[in-house]
Amino acid sequence: ILLDRVVSPAVTESVACLQQTFDGASGVTSATDHACTANVEAALNFMALLGSAAACRGGRCSQTADEIASCLVQVACNGSSSAFAFKSPGNEAQQHPILDPASLAFVLPAAAFGSMLSVKNGGPFWRQRIIHKTLPILMKTLQEQATSRSPPALGSLAVVAHMLCSVSQTHLGESKIRQMIPTLIAGLVYFSKNLDVIARGGKATKGLDVLSIILAALAKILRISPEDVTKFVGVIIPSLLLLSTCNALETYTPNQLIALQCLEI
Repeated sequence: ILLDRVVSPAVTESVACLQQTFDGASGVTSATDHACTANVEAALNFMALLGSAAACRGGRCSQTADEIASCLVQVACNGSSSAFAFKSPGNEAQQHPILDPASLAFVLPAAAFGSMLSVKNGGPFWRQRIIHKTLPILMKTLQEQATSRSPPALGSLAVVAHMLCSVSQTHLGESKIRQMIPTLIAGLVYFSKNLDVIARGGKATKGLDVLSIILAALAKILRISPEDVTKFVGVIIPSLLLLSTCNALETYTPNQLIALQCLEI
């Protein structure tokens, strides 16, 4: 009831407001843009909180958790679900997604999904159930994006990184992890080639969140299955060196430390 009567309408309303800023509606200011983004983020985070509580409770509540997790991953990967939708960035915008607000919006549901996965309470099987429901959505998207020469879409890239960070190797499966790694590495390379954008901050702030989770996921992969990234060493090391030496804002410092940690591993 809470999901249908409170959470879903709140998410739909905040998403509609944010979409107006993407479309360049009249009267939209930077303050309005920031407020709309904050409202969407808050609504999605509450949606994820409700989902994680339902997942931990189990029983009939598990269906609510399934619905929320699937919705967040669908929107992060494809821009739409039965509950709400973002207008997908055009081909031109996808050439440089870190600068496109519409592209960055896909990061918000991915981050909310990541917060669901990171919850430590509940029984031993709820996270496995969530992965069973959402992994096919992600893998289908990755297969469709595999032939594109554009940088990886930020939403699906963020979902990949969150799954690799928060889910055990056993639950994901070694073959699925190997299919995810090229997307993770492509994201790492893309960010390392756009250090000037990171240094300026501004619209790229949410992109920094994606970079953080990419680096964290890479650090985990290097620890648990380094053999899976051996063939990518030629691009991983230069990318990490670039990322660790970037003269950016103070908020970028944690990313530099994680990049250095990856190099040490």
